[in-house]
Amino acid sequence: MDLAGYRVYRRLKGASFGSTPLATTTSTSSTDSTFPVTGATYYYQVRAYDKAGNESTGTADQAVTTIDRTAPSVAQGLAVTDSSETGRPGLGWSGFAEAASYRVYRAASADGTYSRVGSTDQPPYRDASGETGVAYHYRVTAVDAAGNESARSAAVSGRRRDETPPPAVTGLTATPTEYGFELHWDANPAPDLFRYLVYAGEVLRDGEDSVCSAHQEVWLAPDVTSYTYTTLPDGVERCFLVDAYDKSWNSPYEWSGSGQIVSTTELDMTPSVPTPEDSPVSLTATPDATGNVDLSWNSVADATGYQVYRWNPDAEAYEKLAATTTATSYVDTGAAKGTTHFYWVTALSADGSESAAGGDWAVLAP
Repeated sequence: MDLAGYRVYRRLKGASFGSTPLATTTSTSSTDSTFPVTGATYYYQVRAYDKAGNESTGTADQAVTTIDRTAPSVAQGLAVTDSSETGRPGLGWSGFAEAASYRVYRAASADGTYSRVGSTDQPPYRDASGETGVAYHYRVTAVDAAGNESARSAAVSGRRRDETPPPAVTGLTATPTEYGFELHWDANPAPDLFRYLVYAGEVLRDGEDSVCSAHQEVWLAPDVTSYTYTTLPDGVERCFLVDAYDKSWNSPYEWSGSGQIVSTTELDMTPSVPTPEDSPVSLTATPDATGNVDLSWNSVADATGYQVYRWNPDAEAYEKLAATTTATSYVDTGAAKGTTHFYWVTALSADGSESAAGGDWAVLAP
């Protein structure tokens, strides 16, 4: 008869009831609108109390599992990872246990409309559906086991790399000349052509087997379809290949490891008169920017002067270029373009005799 009301208590599974009731009422029912919507299990108990404040024992615990409506945390660290292997923009971020999966959204601009393009249980994710060469912006959300989706991450941008190389270069020809080779090839039809790469080397033979041992010679602009390759024409069998690169750095040679290799034997311009091997003169011949040949050599002890010679292939002899000089350098301004020149320099003694000649060569392109 001295009943004053009822006290409602709530506890989280695994915890104890606190001393403060969740609610106090004189009714025989109560609504709890404060429990967290996290999917956790809670227990309820009701106790009666009289006007003197005495409290009864509690009812049997009643369990209630809430519906999880709490979104997980926002995914952090979203970034575009390396896409060189597949050409597809790779997205990476920091995964966490709260998320059961992740959704990837894409837009044409950072503040544009984002549409879902895929999902994954764990990072990373690669976007295979975008157009080649187009820049896209991406955001990622985390989804928990109850299907709650987090807010979207900060946006990052990336593009699907072009995975198609240009066609292989065709029509390559190599014509031997007195200064090396003239190379010509067909214009490559790739619309995004960026560069040509010329390979040059020697043909190595072992019985009936042969291989082109080539190196990268020069990069050329996309509107260039010829190249002057200068080298000493002494009868070596040379080989050439021209590769094409697009603006995404795809090339048919790198992708397939094959291409049109052209081999041919260079002219042999070697003088019929051999250069001595025991000369005290060490000669260096270098073409300069104006098309002349700069000759320089070491100073020889007790030499009274030096004599410069140039090979005349028509006369099949080394001919004097000028009067003797006491300098250790000489500029040949009369060397013809488009051929290879061979030089000798001898040291003069006081008695007028000449030492054995030191030799070198220089190629002058047209």
